[in-house]
Amino acid sequence: MPAVTTRTAPLTEPNWYRHLPAGRDVHLLHEGVVAVTGNDAVHQILAHPAVVAEHPLKASSRALGPNVLDADGPQHRAFRALLAPVLSAGRIDDYARTLMPRLIDDLTEELAGVRTNEFDARYAHRIPYGLVCAVLGIDTALEERFHTLTRPLAQLLDYPTVETPQTHRCAAELLDLIEEQRIARDGSGTSLLETIERTRDRKAITLSDSEVRSTAVLFFIAGTETSSAYITSLVYCIGRTVFGLEELLDSEVRAHFLEEVLRLYPPVQTVVRFAAEDITLDGVTVPRHSAILASIAAANRDPRVFAYPDRLVIGRDTKRSAPFAVGAHACPGAVLAKTEFGLLTARLAERFREIAVVGDERRIESQSFSHPVDFTVHFRVK
Repeated sequence: MPAVTTRTAPLTEPNWYRHLPAGRDVHLLHEGVVAVTGNDAVHQILAHPAVVAEHPLKASSRALGPNVLDADGPQHRAFRALLAPVLSAGRIDDYARTLMPRLIDDLTEELAGVRTNEFDARYAHRIPYGLVCAVLGIDTALEERFHTLTRPLAQLLDYPTVETPQTHRCAAELLDLIEEQRIARDGSGTSLLETIERTRDRKAITLSDSEVRSTAVLFFIAGTETSSAYITSLVYCIGRTVFGLEELLDSEVRAHFLEEVLRLYPPVQTVVRFAAEDITLDGVTVPRHSAILASIAAANRDPRVFAYPDRLVIGRDTKRSAPFAVGAHACPGAVLAKTEFGLLTARLAERFREIAVVGDERRIESQSFSHPVDFTVHFRVK
């Protein structure tokens, strides 16, 4: 089937996929750029062996050097092997018993009685930044400094990419700061930096010290900004949904609710990949070297898979939802993130009588680290 060129999709807008012609899953936007939207097609393209993440001109590669986000094949597997011990079931259980409850309690106490239109800017990052700083072995006094440096870096991973002298300065300073913390670590052997260095040496993984630091930086960005985005979406959905908060004390209801919010508001709406060779998908030839925009948001709202896709329906089958992507580059921290979100939701339900969105412009920000913006939320205590 010949490709149909579409030039109307405003790619700077979240939910840009809604502007594409209905009835097609693969869209040639212009020469060298292809959008993939249908649920089956997105699953296929992200798991396709000839679809890669690496590209020599990617801004994240230039700013951070070789890293887990932009590598493929054996190098990508080596990067992921460094993170595996830190994200093991045992480590996550330990975080859930010791670290997460304290961070969650601190946030919920701070939110008691608050009415704010800046939840995403002032509060959503508190838990993920506290968690990732602790996991990395970073001095908690530096948490806000890391937040200041990381926010501009998120623009390097977004689409369209925003690359400025500031993003490169922030990347360099963040790498230096992580190296300073590595040198100053307490030697307990439990931090991410110590763990990944030990894993590298024990498994004879051929990655340099700078590549280890880049892995730590990407862990920091992914582990904080995606979680901050989702926590914003979570609070927004609680505030706009008509049910009693006490329903979320039921673990099964809570699990279904979290999955449905992830389907509606995946933290990363668009995943950018590249065709290593000519690929045929849905009868359309995707030429070699094409940039492929895989729309997680479109896949998660495909009406052929999810009835009434724009509704929040607790209990629906979400097996085909892909909020953490699929394939070799699927998010390695998904279980850690879901554990964090589950504990937070349970504590919100325990602590508050009502969480109400009382003003809402119904806008979404960003493609990566995507979440609702311009809403006011009131946390009413019991």
